[in-house]
Amino acid sequence: MSMKIITKKEKEVEEFLKFENTSCVNEEELKQSKNIVILGNFDGVHRGHAKLLERAVKKAREKGYKTIVYTFCEYPQKKESRITTPSEKCQLINNFNIDYVYMDNFEDVKNFSPEEFIEKILIQKLNVREIYCGFNFTLGKGKSGNVRIMENILREKYNNSIVLNIQPSILDDENEIISSTRIRKYIQKSDLSKAKELLGHNFIIMGEVVHGKKLGRTLGFPTANLTFENRIYPELGVYGVYVHIEGDSNIYHGIMNIGKNPTVKSDSLLLNVETNIFDFEQDIYGKIILIEVLEKVGKEKKLNSLEELIQKISDNVSNWRKRIDEKYHNKNKNR
Repeated sequence: MSMKIITKKEKEVEEFLKFENTSCVNEEELKQSKNIVILGNFDGVHRGHAKLLERAVKKAREKGYKTIVYTFCEYPQKKESRITTPSEKCQLINNFNIDYVYMDNFEDVKNFSPEEFIEKILIQKLNVREIYCGFNFTLGKGKSGNVRIMENILREKYNNSIVLNIQPSILDDENEIISSTRIRKYIQKSDLSKAKELLGHNFIIMGEVVHGKKLGRTLGFPTANLTFENRIYPELGVYGVYVHIEGDSNIYHGIMNIGKNPTVKSDSLLLNVETNIFDFEQDIYGKIILIEVLEKVGKEKKLNSLEELIQKISDNVSNWRKRIDEKYHNKNKNR
């Protein structure tokens, strides 16, 4: 059973809801249980986040509590810098057996003092018994609170009746702190193996399949097209991918192109995200797909004719099929 989502902005997570065939629930449901609340941004849901979530779930099972991830639909920083959209974030958190994700609106709480946030959100809304957060978590207007201030408030005002669990930094193999900031840099320069090492999973893209120009179908390589905006992305080019399709338990191989189609004239300034799903012929317009991006296959390059473009696509498909045989035939091993 999928975890439950609570949010006033259902549209922000509609891709997750559709992909998992579920719906949002009312926050009143949270008052029926004792809860562990896990605080954070969780952009990318990386290995540091994973450790925090796993610890909280383990404690909840021991105590008979429910788990709630409390995060925001949006943050003050630009959307263009995020690794994961709200739906993608929910999809990744869903792998940890979390009971609820509470996606709040930052604007609704940005002027709260740390004391107000604890009282109005954690206690009154979320019925908190234990809190889990990272060592660098901040709360309150202008980041006026941190974990030490939270500890003081819980001790002085609530007599330590609410337990605070602070997650220390998680280091990679080079003894550097795993952070969303570092991961963004690796994704943007298409170092997907290093990004995966820090994320603990492949970089993902999730979206609804929309109608494109149908050029791929004309050329003999039909593609599933996604809109692609308000997030970071790897360098323009061609990538080998796994594809998950709404309502289908299979994992498919494919190649994805992120680019602006330099060979074909287009008035659009938006990026085109087109995925040729191997050995698949069904109509999936309107369905949600989730793409795991594995490796870069080739750069985006302007060619002189559609014939050259067809040959280039054919070469990319052929090269990636060989690479699948070498490394990616076991899909579960490489996820």
